[in-house]
Amino acid sequence: MTVKRINGSRRFRGYDGRSYFVQDAHTAERNKGKYNLLVKENGSYTLCYDLCYNLLFFDTIKDAQRKVLNGTEFIRTM
Repeated sequence: MTVKRINGSRRFRGYDGRSYFVQDAHTAERNKGKYNLLVKENGSYTLCYDLCYNLLFFDTIKDAQRKVLNGTEFIRTM
């Protein structure tokens, strides 16, 4: 297994082999965080949720990368 680095890139791969993308959050939800996380499934990107199906928000792109690289088992999609 290669060690993945947190570099602030919006597109990256997790240890699970899936492709992730960090997008800007909608302006109405900016008070929760600046960015949302998406994962590529079946050729299209879908939003990521936590275990309680709350939408994931992050203050920085690096925070989103840390979430993916440290615990993909806690990320769900609908």
